[in-house]
Amino acid sequence: MTTVKICGITRPEDAVAAAELGADLLGVVFAAPSRRRVTLARAEEIARASEGSTRVGVFLEEPIDEILSAIERGGLSFVQIQRPVTAEMVEAMPVPVIAAVRNVEELGALPAAAFPGLRAVLLDDSRGGGTRGGWETVSSRPDVPVDLFVAGGLDPTCVGVAIARLRPEGVDVASGVESSLGVKDAGRMQRFIAAVREADADRAAG
Repeated sequence: MTTVKICGITRPEDAVAAAELGADLLGVVFAAPSRRRVTLARAEEIARASEGSTRVGVFLEEPIDEILSAIERGGLSFVQIQRPVTAEMVEAMPVPVIAAVRNVEELGALPAAAFPGLRAVLLDDSRGGGTRGGWETVSSRPDVPVDLFVAGGLDPTCVGVAIARLRPEGVDVASGVESSLGVKDAGRMQRFIAAVREADADRAAG
């Protein structure tokens, strides 16, 4: 089944709801420019509320020592890096890394030495604005030696198209399941996950 990542979790109650509805990964944003950024204290609250769930921390330009602190205090199982990754950066992480790329060209530029420590590559050119990007410009699955995640304007109406086209191992959604900035909507999350599972069934049948 396709892994579902609900990203931009800002409230403990949303983390609980997402997990109960079947989300596989909960994304918590630490990247400074993001309007969904949480403090370490709030990340700890989310971790306590969602104990037993798998959390991913999202980072941009934060230094490695800040990332390491967030891993410990936020109970993170993975980190997602929104800047070009290096093999040294990946090796410094005590948990697997998801490397975000904006397009296939950036995907091809990833250093081969980094791949052993990668959990996945995330294709997303939306820059967190809820607009479609990256996946919609690609006609077929790119050749990548690790799992492929896709993001960028995904919602219940289009996630099936992304899955059918790119056959990713995971999909990532934030604004597509929100009622307002940083506030997740249980109904929208439920419809999104149902749409993913319907696409999974279509893939299995086809």
